[in-house]
Amino acid sequence: MAKLNIPWSNVNSERDIIKALVWNRWILRILGIWPLVYSNTTKIEKILATISFALCWSALSFLLISMIIITLSKHSATNDKIKVLGPLCYVFVVTLKYFFLILHHKSIQQCIRILSSDWRTIQQEDHRKIMIKNAAKSHVLSKFSIIFMYCGGLCFHTVMPFLTQTSIDEQNVTVKPIPYPGFDIIFDMHFTPAYVFVFCAQWFSSIILFNVTTAVCCLAAMFVAHACGQIEIVMDRVESFIKGAQSNHMKQCMAIIVKHHVQSLRFSVDIDKILREIGLVEIVGATLIICSLEYYCITFIPARSSVSIDILCDII
Repeated sequence: MAKLNIPWSNVNSERDIIKALVWNRWILRILGIWPLVYSNTTKIEKILATISFALCWSALSFLLISMIIITLSKHSATNDKIKVLGPLCYVFVVTLKYFFLILHHKSIQQCIRILSSDWRTIQQEDHRKIMIKNAAKSHVLSKFSIIFMYCGGLCFHTVMPFLTQTSIDEQNVTVKPIPYPGFDIIFDMHFTPAYVFVFCAQWFSSIILFNVTTAVCCLAAMFVAHACGQIEIVMDRVESFIKGAQSNHMKQCMAIIVKHHVQSLRFSVDIDKILREIGLVEIVGATLIICSLEYYCITFIPARSSVSIDILCDII
């Protein structure tokens, strides 16, 4: 039966909270969002977060604005504009996700506060084991997300440009490959320092793109896993209540169950507020990217253009 006065308390609550937040802490620090969603941060962390925040927006703006200019430029060929649409859509979607993460920072902060409070107010050791089990599941999902994003993304942005054969343009000048095409309209890619700058800037920007995507996945995994854990605890309380139906504290036990259930539902509503727009953007963006991929497969693969195949790899 759900007990009212239990001497057991979670003496490891602070350590459990740190473990539960570990992946999100590191990723959100890189994006400069961590001080916005977690109140216990130092001045140094806030200063570093401000610098990271500015660098992230600069990196995203570099890709987004450059590709928009390429798409709208009169000097760009129609095929070149079409080739840029897929990567442009991807960068735009990631930028929107980053914007919505910042926009909903108060809701994220509220969810982290509730999560921390739940770890501190555990009344039974069995309930702590349930929460640890679900936290471990979220860690596994977070690790898979990070591994897939970084292994696939860094291989493309780092290895593919060097493996791809260089091409010769109409002026008989060697064209060096870069992860995101079309930048030769803005920069003189035949000039080595300019090529190195663009390549490094795109590589750094790609790190930010990966971090935004993994941040969304890690936050969703952590919050959903925690909500599942709380529902399991409610179910455990209900089972204990049924087994001890003859108890003199039935009203108090029922009140605890109802209160805990309501808190779990409110936590789920907060999760929905955070992920609602992000989920919509992800669905629309993925649809557009898949359509672009199909168009590239029909149009460019028969020509066996190495640049076109690179673009397909990027979209995949």
